[in-house]
Amino acid sequence: MASLGASVLINKPLAQGLLTGKYDPDHPPVFATGDHRLRKVWFTSEALRIISDGLRPLRGRFGDSPAALTRVALQVCLQRDENAAVLVGFTRPEQVEANLTAVGTPLTDDELAFVRATLGRLQQNLDANSEVFLDEKEAGR
Repeated sequence: MASLGASVLINKPLAQGLLTGKYDPDHPPVFATGDHRLRKVWFTSEALRIISDGLRPLRGRFGDSPAALTRVALQVCLQRDENAAVLVGFTRPEQVEANLTAVGTPLTDDELAFVRATLGRLQQNLDANSEVFLDEKEAGR
C-alpha cells in the first residue's frame, strides 16, 4: 500500500471485544434492546465456545489476560503495513488507556505467522458452524 501512497485504516481490530477473551461462553453477554450485537451469533454460548477454544493457543503463547490478547490483536493489525492505522472502539475512558498501554512491543515474524494461522483456524471454525446474523439464520429456515 505504501508504494501506492495509500494507508490502511483497520476498524474493529478487537472484534468488539471477542478477541480479548472477555466474554464467558457459560455466561454470554446480555445486551440492551436495539443493540446491534443481539443480531450476531458470535455473542451466543455456542460461538463464544468456538472463540474461546480458538484463542487457547494464543493464551498459551502470549498470556491469558485481556491485555495480552489485546496486544496480539493490535500488533497484528499495526504490523500489517507500515502505513496501517487502527481504529479501536471504546465505551469507557479506561478502555482507551488499557488499549494504548496494551500495544507493547511488536511481534516477531514467527509470532505473526503463529497468530495469523491461529486466527485463520478460528475464522474457519466460526464460518463452518454458523451464519453471522441470527435473523438471517432464522429467515432461511
